[in-house]
Amino acid sequence: MRPAISGGLVFFYYYGIEDATRFYRDIMGFELKLDRKWVKIYRISRDSHIGLVDASRGSHKPSEEKPVRLQVMVDDADAWFKYLKEKGVDIPRKEPKVGETLKIKAFTVLDPGGYSVELCEYMTPYGES
Repeated sequence: MRPAISGGLVFFYYYGIEDATRFYRDIMGFELKLDRKWVKIYRISRDSHIGLVDASRGSHKPSEEKPVRLQVMVDDADAWFKYLKEKGVDIPRKEPKVGETLKIKAFTVLDPGGYSVELCEYMTPYGES
């Protein structure tokens, strides 16, 4: 039998984490769980987290290309769209996109380090048909 898993944590790396800290704390409203100055961990939901790491101390370095996306699963993509617009976040769409193939309603923003953050409402469990 496979051992239990208690949650998930992804780390994003930055040259200085001040702007990313403001984005995830003040704009996204994530709860700070650990603050070591050079690494901060925020709770996204009960069992999922994001870590912001200053590259001067972290084990990885940021790259210009960001082949990774943080998907934040939400109950109401329209409400999140409105909320982020009101916070002044640049959203290149006029409204969330409805994906018929994946059965989702979603939109993407970029964090201050250029990482893609998708706010996604699944219309069916995990977008199944």
